[in-house]
Amino acid sequence: MTQPTSAVSLRITEEDLALLDARIGVDGARSRSDVVRLAIQEFLHNQPLLQGMKSVRIPLGRNDQLQLGKLYELQGTTPEIAAQEGLKLYMRKAAAELEAVSSTFDSALEASREGTIRRSEYQE
Repeated sequence: MTQPTSAVSLRITEEDLALLDARIGVDGARSRSDVVRLAIQEFLHNQPLLQGMKSVRIPLGRNDQLQLGKLYELQGTTPEIAAQEGLKLYMRKAAAELEAVSSTFDSALEASREGTIRRSEYQE
């Protein structure tokens, strides 16, 4: 059963209209209205669950989509879960690399300070 709809008027630039028209026939959109409806649904459904949260979009090539499909079929891992796990791994790796660099700088600074001759006018 089809839900009742309301007409909404919308002003967009010619350039955006051309882009909108280019999406007709893609993803099952048969008209401008379908393209706009699909875009609005995608926008609303992809909003973060809590205020203050952010979301990102990740463009996926065919191979990535195929591999993610296999992963879902084999383990039930959704693309969102895979992306979240990948982000956590990346942040751990980046933090470890930064910690190593920071430790190197701290050691060099400490060695430099120890090698500096203390002068009486700078002592309290």
